[in-house]
Amino acid sequence: MIKNVLLEVRCEVHDQGRGRIRRDRWRRARSLLKQFAQLLFIQMGQTTTAVIDTGGTSRSCTPSSTALQVNAASGLTTWGIVVGIGTDPVTMTDYKLQSQVTTNIFHGPVGVSIENPAANVWRIVVSRPFVNNTGAVLGIREVGLYGKGGTVSYDICLDRSAYVKNLSPGGGFTFTYRVTIML
Repeated sequence: MIKNVLLEVRCEVHDQGRGRIRRDRWRRARSLLKQFAQLLFIQMGQTTTAVIDTGGTSRSCTPSSTALQVNAASGLTTWGIVVGIGTDPVTMTDYKLQSQVTTNIFHGPVGVSIENPAANVWRIVVSRPFVNNTGAVLGIREVGLYGKGGTVSYDICLDRSAYVKNLSPGGGFTFTYRVTIML
């Protein structure tokens, strides 16, 4: 087990009526997928490898300046942080969320930042706000991080994590991933 790299995810629920934010505790994601390793290999080895995209198609991915890009603009639902209602266990060969939710869910812009909270700690933080416009309670059961891969910028699932959260109709919520590297 690599002890100096930590992947975590959490949800923050925005209570518009009271102006409060309820934050879950950080949870270990433990679910970086095969495609994450493949994209790192492609970039680090400057080589070409077949990678399964979120549509289930094998794509020939080459080194690219957009590889691992996750900063999707507002309204884009095919990459960045995504949410779903699937309940299947996560497997290393997953290539998408089991059941992504896109209808009547506002997807805000994905923000990416870097932090240095201590001398021996650096982290990358990726966040995305959402609004539940379904008119009903939304039972989130999975969250994912979709990035880009290859010079054609295919949508690639980097992480799929089980995450149970019920969200009120009209409520805003933000999912955040953080990748921490420490000595």
